[in-house]
Amino acid sequence: MNDDKLWTPPQVAERLQINERTVTQWLRKGHLRGFKIGKEWRVSPCDLQAFLEGSANIPSTKTARAK
Repeated sequence: MNDDKLWTPPQVAERLQINERTVTQWLRKGHLRGFKIGKEWRVSPCDLQAFLEGSANIPSTKTARAK
């Protein structure tokens, strides 16, 4: 594992300015990749970035050029 810090659902919710319950639902449904450590969810910054890029309505120029 790299040196990236894992984030809790409240930290993800704060960064995205959404409700923590929404983050937890995304994790439970498998929309957002996360790790369950005991009873607590954790999300890596790179997984959050991948989720956001996959949810964008317009592909990034980096992805568009690769095709």
